[in-house]
Amino acid sequence: MTLDRAAHAAQSAMYIEALNAMAPSQLVWQLVKNYNCFLHKGLNGSQFSAEPGNLYNLNSYKYSGIANEKIVHVEAAEEGSFAVTRNIPKNSNKPRDSRSKATKKNKNFRRAAIRLGKEVHTVRPDLKKAALARASAVNKSQRTTAAKSS
Repeated sequence: MTLDRAAHAAQSAMYIEALNAMAPSQLVWQLVKNYNCFLHKGLNGSQFSAEPGNLYNLNSYKYSGIANEKIVHVEAAEEGSFAVTRNIPKNSNKPRDSRSKATKKNKNFRRAAIRLGKEVHTVRPDLKKAALARASAVNKSQRTTAAKSS
C-alpha cells in the first residue's frame, strides 16, 4: 500500500510525537538529526528540513519540529489568511488533542502579526522573529500584483 507524500509526513510526525513523549528532546535530536524523512541535503553540505514546525527549514535542534516539545508552525491557509499551529505538550500522548490550530485573517496584516507575535511569545519566545518572518513571507506570496499596461 503506497501513501501519498502528505499522508506519509503526517504519519511520520505522529510517530515522532509519540517518541518525543517517551524520550528527552536531546536524545530524540541525536537519533533523528542525520536520518529522517524530512531531510533534504543541499549544495555545499547544507542541510534543510521540511518537517512541520520548522519555521526556517534548517536542520538544527533549535528550529526542529521533531525534537522540541513545544512547536509553532505557520502555513498558508485560504486566500488572505495564514494558519498557526502549536502543540500542547501535556496532551502529547493524544494525537487528536495535541495540536491547536488557529487561522489569522490578513485583512490588516500588522494587527495579525502583532497577535501572532504575542501567541508565539507565550510558547517559544526564541522563535518569535522566525514566526513573523514566515507569516510575512506567506502574506507576500498571497498578494496579487496589478498587471502593468504597456
